[in-house]
This record gives sequence, structure tokens and C-alpha cells, in this order.
Amino acid sequence: MTQLLTIGGSETPSNFEITVDGTIEPTTGDSFEDAIIASGTTVEGAVDSDHLEFQFSGEVTDITVTGGSTDVEIDGEAVDPGEYAT
Repeated sequence: MTQLLTIGGSETPSNFEITVDGTIEPTTGDSFEDAIIASGTTVEGAVDSDHLEFQFSGEVTDITVTGGSTDVEIDGEAVDPGEYAT
């Protein structure tokens, strides 16, 4: 997998769901407590001031953040989750 997605960094807890048209998984061998791999293409969970990182292939097709605001970066570049909402 060649791309990195980082989510988190806000003082306000947020829920998230991210879908790609390839595959997505945590950057470490261990799963995150707050993130669930719903399938090989979707992760969902909760995040606050901590950051979660995922590696993925393909294109991001959906980023949904609810309950607050949070920072989202793809390959180190900030993105607006609203641009990816379906």
C-alpha cells in the first residue's frame, strides 16, 4: 500500500467512517482500539486528540466525520472531509 491517511488531532471527540476503492488497514500490525475495519475497504471508529494512521491503496471515496471536527490528511496534505462525503 502506498498512501497514508491520518485522522485526529481535535480536542472534540469525533466519529468517522472512511471508505476507499482499494484496501485500507492500520499502519501497525495491531488494530486500533478505536477503529474497526468493517471490511477490507472501510474503517470506522472514534478519535479525539490522538491521531490514527491507516495505509491504503486506490482512491478515497468517502470520509464522513460526525460529532465534532477533526483533522484529516492524505499523504501529509490536509483535506476537507466534506469533499469526500457521499
